[in-house]
Amino acid sequence: MRTHQYICKRGLFYRERDRRTTEYINGQTGDTHYIRIGVGNDAATSSAGQFLILSLANLLARVHREIIFIVEQPATELTASVPFARPSLGDTLIKTCKEIDPWGSFTIRTQRPQAPGISIGIGEDPGLGFDWYLGADRALAYLQKEPCPLATSIRGTLRGCALAACLGAAAVFRETLGMTVVPRVLSAWNLREGSKATPGPDDLELLDMGSVLLVGAGAVGSALAYWLYSMGVGGRWTTLDKDHIELHNTNRCMLFTARDAGWPEGIRSGQGKQKIDVVAEYLPGCSYPEWYHEARITRNEFDLILVLANDHDVRTRVAQRLAPVVLHATTGTAWLSQLHRHIAGRDDCIRCRTHDIRPGTFACSTGPAPISAVKASEDRALPFLSAASGLMLATALQRHQVSELQEDPWNDWRWDFASAYKMSSGGQRQCTDSCPIVGSIPAFQ
Repeated sequence: MRTHQYICKRGLFYRERDRRTTEYINGQTGDTHYIRIGVGNDAATSSAGQFLILSLANLLARVHREIIFIVEQPATELTASVPFARPSLGDTLIKTCKEIDPWGSFTIRTQRPQAPGISIGIGEDPGLGFDWYLGADRALAYLQKEPCPLATSIRGTLRGCALAACLGAAAVFRETLGMTVVPRVLSAWNLREGSKATPGPDDLELLDMGSVLLVGAGAVGSALAYWLYSMGVGGRWTTLDKDHIELHNTNRCMLFTARDAGWPEGIRSGQGKQKIDVVAEYLPGCSYPEWYHEARITRNEFDLILVLANDHDVRTRVAQRLAPVVLHATTGTAWLSQLHRHIAGRDDCIRCRTHDIRPGTFACSTGPAPISAVKASEDRALPFLSAASGLMLATALQRHQVSELQEDPWNDWRWDFASAYKMSSGGQRQCTDSCPIVGSIPAFQ
């Protein structure tokens, strides 16, 4: 009887949590794929390396149920600033994974086991024979077939580590689908790839944009709060969201756990915590369990508005504010992570931009990709997409703070995680000729 109850509860958990992801991997949700993560000593003993390892574990545990971490000294003191922290690296790894998936198999080995599956090495000395290797240098993230450098002594490398975690999670997921995975060098600073990717600053200043209105505490909002908490955030943040956490939210929101969704007591709608109660823990300021159109606080003036929601015509309502600066990040169709800038008098308004977001078409990325198991309408269920969108926004805020984002000729940036060819693209968008808003917006000084 007890075994039967165990199987039923486990099945119920995964059926509800993975219902938006199941079709991506033909209904298996990773059961037949062991994931092995090898950790080099340089990564395990540095804050940047630990940040990469734990962020990757966070993303993987939201899809894959069996992960082996190979850490020579798991009792190493934790020095990275991350959610779910425990005194040691090993304890934090297991706690992170178990908070996300209480039914999964997550273990730490000090020696590499002879086990099948997909493997990733982190740092310069994780050993040979892994399928892929991750590294970072300032804002540059590396996904390579050989061990990569990890600039652990540079604070700015946290940016590259965050992006490397997204690239690693995407590579594992593509491997489980039998899709082609290719080496990448991508920048979390200028969002370009290859020879056009720039490393960005060595330092990592505390982000303080004054008064910020954050509309939406879902997948991208959760990721934004995760990255900013780890990199350092100040200012006065006001967060709006009326939604409750449901179990299926935990497969793509970096801060949400099974317990937050009401598991195991129940998984009916409305039984979980409110999203803002979790996200606001990691941002300085206040939160309101209200939709944008209901909240009186939205009448106040803010230095910056971040729109990470799309219900109740929120984007049109924000456009009508005629705010000087609006930023937003989204996950779009066909495995896209996207960042959008709206500076009054220079860029188009958020209403025109998001009326019909579609992926761009590029001659170098029109080759066939075996994504028969993927439905475009379900793309937002992938954890690395929302994580990457949140990271794009986090580093955009850092660029804005040093007056660099405003000078970029692009106002629309995209990372295509489905492509085995060109991944980074972007350009400049303008309002439609019939836009009723753009003519009323004063020029940004």
